Amino acid sequence: MQLLFTLLSFLVIATRPLLAQPEREDATQYRDSKKPKTYPIGIRSLEVTADGARIHLLLGQFTESNDTPIITHQVSADGGSSWSTPVQVNRDVIQPHGLHRGSDARIAAHGENIVVAWTSAGSDKWGSGPIVTVLSSDGGKTWRPGPNPADDQRTDGHNFMALSAAPSGVFHLAWLDNRDGDRGLRYSLSKDAGAHWIPNVTAAPKTCECCWNSLAPLDHGAIAVLYRGRHPRDMHLVTSDDEGTSWKQPAVVGNFQWSLNACPHVGGALSTCSGPYGQRLHAAVWTGASGLSGLYHLRSDDAGKTWSPPHKMNVPMAWHPHLASDSQGRIVAVWDTMAAVSGEVWCAVSTDAGETWGAPARLSAEGKPASFPRVVCAKKGFRVFWTSEVPDHPATWTSIPLEP
Repeated sequence: MQLLFTLLSFLVIATRPLLAQPEREDATQYRDSKKPKTYPIGIRSLEVTADGARIHLLLGQFTESNDTPIITHQVSADGGSSWSTPVQVNRDVIQPHGLHRGSDARIAAHGENIVVAWTSAGSDKWGSGPIVTVLSSDGGKTWRPGPNPADDQRTDGHNFMALSAAPSGVFHLAWLDNRDGDRGLRYSLSKDAGAHWIPNVTAAPKTCECCWNSLAPLDHGAIAVLYRGRHPRDMHLVTSDDEGTSWKQPAVVGNFQWSLNACPHVGGALSTCSGPYGQRLHAAVWTGASGLSGLYHLRSDDAGKTWSPPHKMNVPMAWHPHLASDSQGRIVAVWDTMAAVSGEVWCAVSTDAGETWGAPARLSAEGKPASFPRVVCAKKGFRVFWTSEVPDHPATWTSIPLEP
């Protein structure tokens, strides 16, 4: 299995455009590979978030006439059945760099306040640089430039952001940068909808180089961030009880002891739900460890200090997970399958807060490539999103309602 994972990983990486290469320890071997003259066209970034009854959709699209992406925001008040007219958010601001699935622009919303963030061009050897934010205070009708949340003044890569809004209206942001001479997890928050950000704090000083992070606000102002460690390459959870001022020792989420001298470019997913046990934290993690390779769900009833035994989603080559939950203890896990030709989007549902899971079901059409799914829960129920790319055609996006 380890050999198979290595071969498939090479195929996936080798077919990506240079500007979409993940930041890897061994990425120098790809830097001088053949470069496409333009970005592949179509939808190259998709992020979605739910705020009460509203779903906010952020899309990044390349066209034949412009290799700068057009990033648009849309909102749905009916669970995703209909959408508002797209509004471009990246006018007259510093543009994104290296936008691609797995390194998407991020969005979070609370009421009429929305924050969007992406990585701009900069001085590192992959060309990435500082964080750019844009803000809306009227539900997405108009947008204005926001500040850079990172306070290190560096111009090299600040990537793989996790952005979330708490029920209190506090916006939380975590990302990776090299400010201490090594790749680490940094954190900041804003209490005024992105207009100002607190001084940055290092939540974990040494991380994997290019796996995306996931962030979940917890009860009483606590915060949890899921990230991939380096030695071994297992997922870890780090928490703060004081709005990011101090951070506890990380806990391993799935102790697979995966040894890999490279970045797999696969993060995890976090979600929370409440019930008779209090607030339960859910994680979906992927490992390529020999004999254990696959996608797993774990749950924690003590804010991430300890975790249940891993439950494997028994679909071959499953990875790229995302999670959503509702107030009734229903959890939806979505993922795609690792495939060099045609990936598939799958889901599984738990109706008892992750104690047991129903059989996985494929959501995408047979033979049509589908990847990087996202799932949200609004008042009208769950909805799943993903992107598809047929050779020689622009990449597109799809969404479907899901009733557990």
